Amino acid sequence: MTRVRRLMSWGQARPAFLLFLFTFTLYALSMGPARNGSGYSADGTFAFEMAKSVMIDRGHAYLRDQNRNFARWGVGLPTAFMPIVALAEPLATKAPQRDRVPLGEYDVLLVNQPALGGTEGPNVRREIDIKIDPGVYDRLVLVSHSGLSAGFTQGTEIAQLRLTDASGQSTEHPIRVGIETAEWAYDRGDVRAVIQHDQPAPVARHIGNARAYYYGATWRFESPRELASVRISYRQADGNFYVDGLALRSPDGTWTDGPGVGRVWSTRQNREFFRRIPVAAANAFASALGVVLVVRILRRLGYSERVAIVSGLIYAVATMAWPYAKFDFSEPLVTTLLLAAVWLVLVHGSSGRHRYALLAGLVAFAAVLTKYVSVIAVPILLVGLVVGARSQQAWGETLRQSIRPALLFAAPFLVVIPPALVAAAVLFDFHLLYVSELIGGLQRGWLELPFRLGLVGLISSWGKGVLWYNPILLITLPVVPWFVRRHGWRSLVFIGIPVAYALLYSRKQVWYGGNTWGPRYLVPALPLLVIMGAPLFERVLERAPSRLPAAALAAMVVVSAGVQFMGVSKDFIAYLDLFQQQVAGAVPFKGAIYGGADYQPWSSIQPEGDYAAVLYAYQFSPLLAHAWLLRADAVNLLAPDRTDWLADALGRTPWLRFGIDAVPPNPEHGLGLDFWSLSLTESYLAYPGFLFWVAALLLVLQFTSLGAWIGLSGRIWPSASGVRSLRFLSIGAYAALLISFDTLHFML
Repeated sequence: MTRVRRLMSWGQARPAFLLFLFTFTLYALSMGPARNGSGYSADGTFAFEMAKSVMIDRGHAYLRDQNRNFARWGVGLPTAFMPIVALAEPLATKAPQRDRVPLGEYDVLLVNQPALGGTEGPNVRREIDIKIDPGVYDRLVLVSHSGLSAGFTQGTEIAQLRLTDASGQSTEHPIRVGIETAEWAYDRGDVRAVIQHDQPAPVARHIGNARAYYYGATWRFESPRELASVRISYRQADGNFYVDGLALRSPDGTWTDGPGVGRVWSTRQNREFFRRIPVAAANAFASALGVVLVVRILRRLGYSERVAIVSGLIYAVATMAWPYAKFDFSEPLVTTLLLAAVWLVLVHGSSGRHRYALLAGLVAFAAVLTKYVSVIAVPILLVGLVVGARSQQAWGETLRQSIRPALLFAAPFLVVIPPALVAAAVLFDFHLLYVSELIGGLQRGWLELPFRLGLVGLISSWGKGVLWYNPILLITLPVVPWFVRRHGWRSLVFIGIPVAYALLYSRKQVWYGGNTWGPRYLVPALPLLVIMGAPLFERVLERAPSRLPAAALAAMVVVSAGVQFMGVSKDFIAYLDLFQQQVAGAVPFKGAIYGGADYQPWSSIQPEGDYAAVLYAYQFSPLLAHAWLLRADAVNLLAPDRTDWLADALGRTPWLRFGIDAVPPNPEHGLGLDFWSLSLTESYLAYPGFLFWVAALLLVLQFTSLGAWIGLSGRIWPSASGVRSLRFLSIGAYAALLISFDTLHFML
């Protein structure tokens, strides 16, 4: 107990550490499976493959073959992924195989065999030949399920297994519902109400559908048989039967999998999945460091610890920093590096120590190496370095004294970039790197879009506007003049970088950052915009005569955090794919008549699809779409038996409420929550031991997060503030959220 108290006291004395723990564990809890290990972005995929090539592949094939892509993507993200990929490799090699089902002493491989059924169809047959390897076997196991079989009574022979020996002698074995197999949707409410047969003990649940079951059956031979063929025939006039896996055991105990078409998940894919999921921790770690840097910057600017912590928390949960902490884009790392450079510039300005100027230059250089367009922030940081050192002396004296720190700041760029450009021209194709990629890239994607379209889109478009994806900015942006009056020339960096990003990307053809959540390219501007709201937060927290302003601020934070939760809880591609595949073709001009017609000439030529309506038309905004799909997810989880409720929820599309009658034929394709723990729980229900470790990791993260929040709440609502009850209310609310999250796992 004494050690626990000492640890708590140590943490209480270090609020920045508590803030890092809280944000990192929150981000780690909300990491996603990245579409079954395929990643969220092209730059993330490149970074992962490059990190894997360096750390795992001894031949470094991908590094050799794809190194020219460094002209497009920087080295920062691959470098950040490298240690995580190396640490994840032992897990990837030992993790259970998702496409196998433990059945007795052997894990049977799941395969896709043609469906058996009583009705004619292109993929339905009356009989299938398993085409086993001829040999001597003493045991056969079968994994299967039936469909549309609720009306079959207990023991009905739905199919027949015929085993033929090498001598031509055959034996028939019945496959009966309620004994060897059963209805896959046995627990669904509408099926449970009418089903006529029992449910044998399921051997596993379907991958990605925890309410669907696999069933197992074993036939032991009295003496080993030299089998030549295995055939399964259907025995009923209706219904269906599915062979999901088959295995045979030799007398020496060796098992052989039966053949099938299309494995559910190969061994290579399984390993890639477990290599890929942990790399999201890199951006979670970087984003949590960025939150701490927000606090450090505000403390350097003279704000109290309480104001700094509240501002850091607002940035952490009420801006797109939260969703992007789980994605594998390069923006989170760039954001943190730029924040570190801003902080070091401020430290240099207040201390006068030149080493901080050099460190600021090194960090800014790392940001440029991570994403080359970050170079637009370098001159602004350099100017901030100069004006930040000015006090009462004349400008001439300020400039003279700034020569040395400016040179130190620029040293990494001057020392590294020119030789690197020359070396790249010598080692690689000069024309490819600098003409095709650099100059050609600018010509292909930049400086051709009308300025108004991009700027309005970035700021206020219904599908990508930074104001709607970060509602907290609606109250921080109006107080920017207040921040400028208080901090003078030091505010130049905080204004200049966001303005530079907005102006630059307003001319980019794909100004919105591709298929993702909100305006991706403006993510590095968000912490600076939140920092400039600090005077307002200070006034509300420490000088307001009543609690009403604090309540209004809390309400805005909750609203803004709710928007981020919508982006965190679902994979953004789910709705975008649904729109492109099921909705766009059902409305004129792919919906651009409702908004985005001016931008469609550029949108229609994008390889990812024409999303002009999603960007500019409020009827198709991802914000409304995610609210719609999350409602359907809630119905699906809380009332799984009410399929009518789910159908009603999915049928109430946002655009239908505005009179657009475009009904997607399969809206259920948009269902599903995007959390790693839920994905692993759904996919590995057949492996209780593995799920134990998933639950253990989940609980460790949750208890750490709750403990960090308890410590932080004491800093936000100290005993002397007179509102100590708010602290206990916040702790209870956060604990309730964690318990609710845990409950979701039991609902699967």
